[in-house]
Amino acid sequence: MEVPSAEAALPLVVVMDFISDIELEREVLRGVARVEAWNISYEADIPEKMKEVSAVLLWHYVHFEKEGFERISDKLKAIIRVGMGFDTVDLRRAGELGIPVVNVPDYGTEEVADSALCGILNLMRRFHWLANGTAQGRWPTLEAAGSTRLRGKVLGIIGLGKIGKAVALRAKPFGFNVIFYDPFIEDGEDKSLGVGRAESLAELMATADVISVNCNLHKDNFHLLDETAFGYIPKNKGAYFVNTARGALVDENALRAALTDGRLKAAAIDVLEKEPYTDGHLSDLPNLILTPHTAFYCDEGFKELRTKAALEAKRVLQGLPPRNCVNKHFLKTT
Repeated sequence: MEVPSAEAALPLVVVMDFISDIELEREVLRGVARVEAWNISYEADIPEKMKEVSAVLLWHYVHFEKEGFERISDKLKAIIRVGMGFDTVDLRRAGELGIPVVNVPDYGTEEVADSALCGILNLMRRFHWLANGTAQGRWPTLEAAGSTRLRGKVLGIIGLGKIGKAVALRAKPFGFNVIFYDPFIEDGEDKSLGVGRAESLAELMATADVISVNCNLHKDNFHLLDETAFGYIPKNKGAYFVNTARGALVDENALRAALTDGRLKAAAIDVLEKEPYTDGHLSDLPNLILTPHTAFYCDEGFKELRTKAALEAKRVLQGLPPRNCVNKHFLKTT
């Protein structure tokens, strides 16, 4: 379809991946930019047309680390991560080129926290397995054995940011004793929330009956939950483990070992190191619930996320500073 000449003169904003229906983005950016959906899956697939792009809306699949920067021009004014995490973008490289990297930091806070609690409840009350057994035509009442009372159990939260706090606030009414490990949180946050602080990851792993991972991923915490970390859990303790943060925080071989040797009784995992998950390398574990990186999703939130991301592109293209620049410390301006 031929683009009208007036619209063709507008800056180009590209929705790089994940979605192809971009009517919402076009409506938000009407009169400010023209919008295209490229629907690609890998950074190597970024075309030479990237030189025409003024702003990128980046979802889950495409990383912007090498080839992407090789194909841009000085037209590019912002890289916008449609979501909270920004580990798929080389922040330093973008900053050196004067390109702000922007995220939507309030998106999914409620949904991810709700999903973490959903995972915890499913594991401890065995709802997932009982529902599946019933759907298979059995009446598996005896399979409720092993269900666990929530009240009085220790929930250990790794990462007390927005989502970690939301998990803590949701868990307390169920009667959990909540502790957290986060070396970046100042003293006093624990007092304001009525939670306890673990001084080390080792302390949290050894103490918690339930472990919820809610921290960001960065270069210094890749495989934070490795063989050593899971080794802090007493053997045969049967703790529960939930990850709704980032897959690469967890060494999946170490997770398998912990689920096999009794350190973990069961786990609910929404994120994996390599996505999409197609090889089934964890599917043989009967005490593991896997979901397809959807802890963030709800219909209302999805629309809100897309709107806020498109509005960030609109702000930058209108010469305004972005609201949520995550690479300020690298950003060089002329």
